[in-house]
Amino acid sequence: MTDSPSWLSPDEGGAAAPAPATKTESFEISGNEGAAPAPSASNTSSPDDADLPGIILMMRLTNMGVAVALMACSIVLMTTLPSLSNWVLAVYATCGGLLVCCLETQLKYVRVIIALNFGFLFDALYRFLYYLLMASVAYAYDNLFGKIVAVALVAVAFFNTYVLCRYPSYRKVRERIAEEEDKRIEARISKEVKKQAVNQMTK
Repeated sequence: MTDSPSWLSPDEGGAAAPAPATKTESFEISGNEGAAPAPSASNTSSPDDADLPGIILMMRLTNMGVAVALMACSIVLMTTLPSLSNWVLAVYATCGGLLVCCLETQLKYVRVIIALNFGFLFDALYRFLYYLLMASVAYAYDNLFGKIVAVALVAVAFFNTYVLCRYPSYRKVRERIAEEEDKRIEARISKEVKKQAVNQMTK
C-alpha cells in the first residue's frame, strides 16, 4: 500500500469522483465575464522598443565607422615605420578594430565565433572598457588623426553603454534582426545556386 493520496490514482477503486477543479474553473470563467481582455505580448512591450531597430542600425554604423577609422589610423602609422612599441600598438589596434567590424557585420558564423570567444563585447561594462583601451592606444600614436579617433572611440563607448543599459531588450531585438538578415542572405544564395543550376542544365 503506497503513501500517495487517493486523488493521484483515480483508476483505483472504480470510477473517480468528479474533480472539484471543474467547479472552480466554471466559477472563474463566470466571474471573469465582462472583464477586459488580457493584454497581448505585443501590447505589453515597452514603447521604447519601437525605436530599437533604428537605434541598433545607428549603433552598428557608428561602431563600424570608428573601427574603420581606428584601422586606417593604425595602418597609416605602420607605413611611417614608427618605433617598435608604436608599431606593435598599431597592429594590436588594427586587430581590435577588425574584431568590432566582424561583430557588426552580423554574419551568423562570425557572430557565433565572437560570442564564444569574445563574449565581453556583449556586456555593457566590459565593452565600455574595451573601447577605452582602444582609445588609449589611438591616443598614444601622438598625432592629430590618432587623437581624433581616440575622442570618437570614447564618445561611441558612452553611446554603446547608454543603449545597452537603457534598452534591456537590445540583445534580443538585435538577434532577431540578425536572424532576419541571415534568412535573406540564405534565400539570395539559394536563388543564385538554383539559377546557376538551371543555366548548367540548359547548356
